Amino acid sequence: MTTLDTSPSLEMIGPVKGLAAFVHRLTYDRLPERVQQHAAGILLDMVGVIIWGAQDPFLNAFRTELLGAARTGPATILGTRHRCDPGQAALFNAAACTVTQIDEGHRRALGHPGIHIFPALLAIAEREGRGGKALLTALVAGYEVAVRLGEAMRPLHPGIHAHGHWPTIAAAVAGAKLLDADQATLVQAIEAAATLTLTPWTRTATDGVTAHHLYAGMGAQTAVTVAYGTRAGMTASQGTLTEYFGPRGSLAFKPERLAAGLDGDEIEFEILNNYFKFQPVCAHTITTIEAVDAIRSRLPHTATVRRVTVRTYGLAAELSDQAPRTTLAAKFSIPFVVAARLLSPDRRLQALHEQDLDDPRLHDLMRRVHVEIDPVLDREYPGARPSLVEFELDDGSSTAERRDMPPGDAENPASDEALNAKFLELTAPILGTERAATLAALCRNAAALESIRTLTDAARPLQTDGSDEQDGGK
Repeated sequence: MTTLDTSPSLEMIGPVKGLAAFVHRLTYDRLPERVQQHAAGILLDMVGVIIWGAQDPFLNAFRTELLGAARTGPATILGTRHRCDPGQAALFNAAACTVTQIDEGHRRALGHPGIHIFPALLAIAEREGRGGKALLTALVAGYEVAVRLGEAMRPLHPGIHAHGHWPTIAAAVAGAKLLDADQATLVQAIEAAATLTLTPWTRTATDGVTAHHLYAGMGAQTAVTVAYGTRAGMTASQGTLTEYFGPRGSLAFKPERLAAGLDGDEIEFEILNNYFKFQPVCAHTITTIEAVDAIRSRLPHTATVRRVTVRTYGLAAELSDQAPRTTLAAKFSIPFVVAARLLSPDRRLQALHEQDLDDPRLHDLMRRVHVEIDPVLDREYPGARPSLVEFELDDGSSTAERRDMPPGDAENPASDEALNAKFLELTAPILGTERAATLAALCRNAAALESIRTLTDAARPLQTDGSDEQDGGK
């Protein structure tokens, strides 16, 4: 927690003006050291996730269709040689996060703030020549807005996905801050973004269709557009967030949550309560994976599994598809993750990400996995992500394991060493070991960078001939 000058009371000026006041007053020097370091850890994680995701075949084809052979522009698509306009760079960098499903998030907000906020800020920072401290400050500001938006909007109307939805508003106000907007302009950014967000369908994720990747991408692109639009004088209707967006997107909109915890003498930074993922799957499946790994480690090699029963909370229990058709759909299937861990116990990220969906052994095992809602466990979410897994073996014996909190969550925090190892595993195959290590150090010490372009230059692969000539467009 830290002390900020927040007079007059945020309650007195209303939730939207209160958010804008907090964002405007926040400076890097006022952030506790722990928050500064944690923000740099999120930056590190986001860069690694984007670089790995950028290699996806669909995104490669989409870049070719949209950008052609262009390699010039003020903003970088990480993990590629492409530079383009800031909106396009934000779109592709954000889209790369959802390809692999190993992006950070916030459990209580029920969303993924970073994949909207960071790509938008990175593109703006590159275009404007901004340094690391300015980017990190805007990242923290946007994250605090995002979490409060998520909590105020929870629960969303059935079928609405959070990607491209409320996090877009937070990314837009963060982008406006990076452009040195005054408080009145930050209000306009919030209200404008609230009428320009998507209302995307959740089923695209579980169906495993690639339009899902554009949810966060278009959210980040919209945020960049709104930030520059408000700098140009764009205005929006007062009350868009509280009178229009909130009530229409949420089943129980709580406007009093929007500026909660940002007033008074002490600020509790919600960015410290984010989670990092160490498995390339939906976060709702990870405690099941952890329980399966624990059971598998004590089974004899000759054991034959007759049935697996997974008891868990409601949102996780919805992920019960026993025959996912695409890699993305598989990431939202508990039967898949159980079967895949039994067939391929290798803990490396690539093994689970590239599991052969046509393997008949996989389909046989998936049919034996049954997912149920446990009312007791359901009441524990979102305070935890409980999963109770029971194996029944052909010899008549059974064994069970429960897990409540995945590694990387705030209550089971990731170490710096674990985050660094994840980063290198994601990026070294693309950049090379030495270049990846250099980039990791730049991310960890981003606050010292006078220009964020130092970081983005290092996040571009070498040319195939071994040279590293810089393209134009800066």
